[in-house]
Amino acid sequence: MKVLKTNPGAKRLMESLRNMGYDCSTAVADLVDNSIVAHASEIYIDIIPKQDDHPAAIVIADNGNGMDRNELHEAMRFGAFQEYSPDDLGKYGLGLKTASLSQCRTLTVSSKGKSIRGKRPRRHCMRWDIDHVYKTDDWNLLELSDDELLPWEQKLIEHDVVKENGTVVLWTDLNDALPLLSSENALDRERFLAHLIDEISSHLRMVFHRFMQGAVTGRRKLDIYVCGEQLIPWDPFCRNESTRELEIIRIPVISMEPDGSKLKETVTVSPFVLPRDDEFSSPAAWREASGPKNWNQQQGFYFYRNNRLMQAGGWNRIRTSDEHTKLLRVAVDFPGELDRAFSINITKMRAKIPSEIRQDIKSHVSAWVKIARARYDGLSSRASKQRQKQQRSKTPEKGKAVQEQVKNSVTMGRMIFHRSENARDIVITEDRKRKLINISVPVYHELAGIFTNGNKWDHHKFSMITLSILEAVAAKKLPSDRIPVSTLRKIYKEL
Repeated sequence: MKVLKTNPGAKRLMESLRNMGYDCSTAVADLVDNSIVAHASEIYIDIIPKQDDHPAAIVIADNGNGMDRNELHEAMRFGAFQEYSPDDLGKYGLGLKTASLSQCRTLTVSSKGKSIRGKRPRRHCMRWDIDHVYKTDDWNLLELSDDELLPWEQKLIEHDVVKENGTVVLWTDLNDALPLLSSENALDRERFLAHLIDEISSHLRMVFHRFMQGAVTGRRKLDIYVCGEQLIPWDPFCRNESTRELEIIRIPVISMEPDGSKLKETVTVSPFVLPRDDEFSSPAAWREASGPKNWNQQQGFYFYRNNRLMQAGGWNRIRTSDEHTKLLRVAVDFPGELDRAFSINITKMRAKIPSEIRQDIKSHVSAWVKIARARYDGLSSRASKQRQKQQRSKTPEKGKAVQEQVKNSVTMGRMIFHRSENARDIVITEDRKRKLINISVPVYHELAGIFTNGNKWDHHKFSMITLSILEAVAAKKLPSDRIPVSTLRKIYKEL
């Protein structure tokens, strides 16, 4: 029998690996995993739009252990060989490369290991250049000396956090995934930068909240900074509020390994029933608790692999999301040894409850739902009063029905403002058939003042309305030619 060495085609395989399903937030999170494994206590993420002296770039820098030349070379290998410990966050030796190259065409990594016996460590720098790989169709990793780096690249990799030791990852050539960072329009660049900062910050606050809270045994508290701002961890279970923690259950799971052996580990399931809005310490705390996807979509299971959040919310096909159970959130903790049982893939963006424990968990969920529903149904005094007013308005005296309607919706020309109990931001949609513009306003937004005092208007309310419209146009939620200018002008004259 002959053995034929068959190396994969570099161009074709690398293109496939670049399309694993990452978005920018999940790609950055994968690199934060590496920093945590390297025992970093500080991580800095800087997003830099195109400037006169250099193109757009993203930098992820940490003060972890760093790497020597051989370690960096191995880390840049696709399918890097590494002995993972049970509590590591890595899995396949692909994350650094696949996550980075999903967002950029040029991946540069600079690393400096810790000093040994007083010997000053040397910084090493290596690069994957997609265009070079495509041109040669070979797995050519580039090793760079300091004088081969452009001045702006040199400046970015000399981050303050790696003065002693650590690693800097530099993403450049971002036009494929993040073209707006390089837009010729400065306003477009700034808007997209603000959006990206918010998206990445929200994701990291949630995924690594246990590490940022210092709640992981044996690991230092982690500080993460995005564009200079330190992130505040987002606890899905609001344990600093009047959250009710239900009884924890522990379920044994047996995983079949590729070699036919069986591995037995324990899954820990911790249910929490969060407070109603009126039970929170403040309206701001209630809005914060709603999470990146808002209340209804944040209910359900929160899967943690080695304390790192893998999936936030959703019921894993055990039940459907329901307004009345939005206060129920359930932490499911499992060790890395159960990756196969929970169907963990390379991107680490989802998890699946093992079939052998699915029915057990489902039976518990039914009991938890009743408790969450009972707490939800204990309506706040504000909600109770609102409901009573709505019931009275069914048989109103003359004029009262109109007054009640004004408190929940306000019509101004072709714009109809609706009060929303669950929204976090102003949402503007267009009813093309009826030629109307619908604007949903969160109850805690300043603009919600238009729903009080009947039809009484003042300059402040009018200014808030026009500002919300301008924000919607700027965010491209509302075409500028749909603004009822004549109506706005008429209302302003009547004030």
